[in-house]
Amino acid sequence: MALALFQRVEISTHPPELAARALGLNPGDAAYLLTGLRKEVAKELALALLAGRPSREINDQKGTDDE
Repeated sequence: MALALFQRVEISTHPPELAARALGLNPGDAAYLLTGLRKEVAKELALALLAGRPSREINDQKGTDDE
């Protein structure tokens, strides 16, 4: 249910209230679900973007500076 809501709002750009209604959800419950999903998506995206990159701390220990 949460994934269907996320897809309707974030991918298909339906207004949140209409997406909630279409899925039989209360708009308040839908807002709560979307908040949690957005946080998870942001976290997963950040981890994917940083995957395989050494942290700044590791670079500093090696004496390299990319700036």
